[in-house]
Amino acid sequence: MSSIDFSRDSVLVICDMQEEYRRTVHHFSSVLATALRMIRLAALLGIPVFVTEGRPSIYGSTVHEIKDEIARLPLTLFGGWFTKTKYFGHSVELTQNLTYKKFTLAIICGVEAHIGIRAQAGELMNQGMTVNILLDGISSRNKEEVAPFITATRDKARSSKYRAFLTTSEDFAYRMIDHQIMLGNPKVPIEDFLALIQTESQSISTGLKNLLGNGDQGVLGDSSEAIE
Repeated sequence: MSSIDFSRDSVLVICDMQEEYRRTVHHFSSVLATALRMIRLAALLGIPVFVTEGRPSIYGSTVHEIKDEIARLPLTLFGGWFTKTKYFGHSVELTQNLTYKKFTLAIICGVEAHIGIRAQAGELMNQGMTVNILLDGISSRNKEEVAPFITATRDKARSSKYRAFLTTSEDFAYRMIDHQIMLGNPKVPIEDFLALIQTESQSISTGLKNLLGNGDQGVLGDSSEAIE
């Protein structure tokens, strides 16, 4: 798996985790568990959280579990809700907001991988941001749609113009903590971080099996080489 460039100028983007998708997206519950875990991690590390919704009049509002977790964040760490009126598009307002505030790295999870995630990640890369896509935090209604998206993202990232990394929530979390330790940050919440990972260990394992594992071949099918 590629090395990850972690910057203090980072944001967590939760894409389109809406009620309609709860019953239609492949292993939605595992994607939701990862999104909630990342919000808690963002709270520990002081990373702002942004949430998009695609056509909520049709697909419903963001699921209540994420709303509840967002409500626990300090006000300074919630970047806002961003509504998309075009189902196939990214949030123009979100992209403008992130670039205006000079964020350089986005951590992305949510649905659907080949539509909302693809569009938002692609536009952020076009604006010069580094994108980290959590493979245990994305899915689609048809699981077979995800592997081609991963392959396309990998291929796009091979261009020197774009920076994208494919990782998992736990891998990225440890890299963030390691980066802070390497910088000599005396306020790294190591004990709280380890407690979070331990509490979430079963959920992490289940999510990896459901979305990347052997049980039903997960989102990657047999093409595990899609991850570098």
